[in-house]
Amino acid sequence: MAFSDSLRSLGNVRHLHDRRRPAASGPVAFVFQGGGSLAAPQVGMLRALTEAGLMPDLVIGSSAGALNAVAFASDPSPAGLGRLESVWMSLRRRRVAPFSVRTALAAVAGRGDGLVSNSALRGLIESAAVAGTLSGTSIPAHVVATDLASGEPVVLSGGETAPALLASCAFPGLYPPVEVGERLLVDGGVSADVPVLQAEAVGAQVTYVLPAAAYGAALPHGPMPLASHALSQILSLSARGDIAAARGSVHVLPTPHSQAASLVDFRDTSRLIDEGYRLAADWLAGHVTQTAAGPRTAVFRARTAVGAI
Repeated sequence: MAFSDSLRSLGNVRHLHDRRRPAASGPVAFVFQGGGSLAAPQVGMLRALTEAGLMPDLVIGSSAGALNAVAFASDPSPAGLGRLESVWMSLRRRRVAPFSVRTALAAVAGRGDGLVSNSALRGLIESAAVAGTLSGTSIPAHVVATDLASGEPVVLSGGETAPALLASCAFPGLYPPVEVGERLLVDGGVSADVPVLQAEAVGAQVTYVLPAAAYGAALPHGPMPLASHALSQILSLSARGDIAAARGSVHVLPTPHSQAASLVDFRDTSRLIDEGYRLAADWLAGHVTQTAAGPRTAVFRARTAVGAI
């Protein structure tokens, strides 16, 4: 799970980048940032985007964003979004990270590769009604993980869904690495928190970034929140660089702020989903008008420069 503090400054990068060349047209990707419980707003964003008539040609995501991406791609209908929202509303820490003294002691003693087992997360994936294989989704779906040996991002576009998602969510130290093929993979957010470059590598020319929520403005207290905040700063810098390097048109939706205390605190989920919908709907109303629609992709024309948060 990538620790996302804020993508607010990405809008400034996008403004400068958009002025250097005309907006691209072509295959559209929805790009989902990771972030544990902070990825809840993406459900509301998806509802706003689809209600506006915008459907992607492909989706791609890291960590918890990959879960949302594949669930949406499996069933992009209003009913499918309703089921995804129901899954999010049912989440509790014990369903995602069931800490126990046994696993913690084993990890400390060097007898395990994670503080918690990923069996609960596997059960969550199986209950989310996602396609059994990545090639079996209604919309082409791609999952980003990180090669533990090299640190390079790995894009998974086929094979079984569950191992791909478990790998993409395997934050080092919390969950054990996942073996896919001959590689040990960990959290996709480590190498590509906002996988816009990976989206372009699989064919996208226009990308819409669905960010995870940011923590509040107050600086955190406590060892884990402080570590999360520090890592989020590193990942935000990397994400800004990736967006600046993108060749196509990148549109970053507004970032909500979370009242959650940690990445496995789901008490703010309902508000975050509603806030994601409201911010995305307002952003769409102020920035785009529908001009045409193909069999899957609705083509939009920006009235103003897009991407500012």
